[in-house]
Amino acid sequence: MHKHKIKFLLCILLLAIKTISGQSLLPPGDGIQISFSTGNAQYKDKLLNGLRNNGLNLSFGVHYSINKHSLNHEVGLTIDLAPLWNRYGWGGVDNHYLQPNIYYRLLTNVKEKIQLGGIVNYATMFYRNEFLDSHHNYWRTKINLGFSVCYPIPIHEKWTLFIPLNLPVIGVISRPAEDRSLVLNEPDLKLYDILKRMHSNFQFVAIGYKYFEIETGIFFGVKLTSNRQLTFGYKILYEQTTTSLKSQLLTNQISVKYSFKK
Repeated sequence: MHKHKIKFLLCILLLAIKTISGQSLLPPGDGIQISFSTGNAQYKDKLLNGLRNNGLNLSFGVHYSINKHSLNHEVGLTIDLAPLWNRYGWGGVDNHYLQPNIYYRLLTNVKEKIQLGGIVNYATMFYRNEFLDSHHNYWRTKINLGFSVCYPIPIHEKWTLFIPLNLPVIGVISRPAEDRSLVLNEPDLKLYDILKRMHSNFQFVAIGYKYFEIETGIFFGVKLTSNRQLTFGYKILYEQTTTSLKSQLLTNQISVKYSFKK
């Protein structure tokens, strides 16, 4: 078990190194920004047991944006972590999920009233429950393409209200097989094998076909005395997959994003 936990930590570290950018719903800024979000996460997976697991969701992100010729290019890294519990008790680090994300978002100004474009996202979620199933690990690796919209509403000389939306349309998803034959903690299993399994047997999905995800919220942006931008608000994400039985993820978070560029 000790060797398995070491492999798991190495796996997550490598994933974090690989994914040098991450998904964001917060309105794009200009230059380098950092973000922090916290709130509640709810995760259910019928492949495991279908129990509702709740936890404190924490998310950290680094983002980089370039505004040029009415186009906004944005890439970034976010890493989400949520220790979970269910009706059988608190699991802590032995019952949790961890998810690195990488995304690229392109928005264009439409008549200076709305930012409209698309987003490409890669994310892999690794889920572990030591109490109810110590012999298996679970994952969901996804690559998707969808719409991204941000509607800014000026409310003051320095204040702006933002209503953003991300809606994936098509993509591919990797999940463990329904017979759960892909055990990840064999004594001789190498890190490369874990990563390979988490990125194998991808299935095509589309909005309403084995997969649905929507992320939206409401944010306020304010220009500080240094002319830097601070954005804060509330966001909600809902995701459902029906590949390899049904899984659901729901997060509610308060988010803050700070831009370093003057």
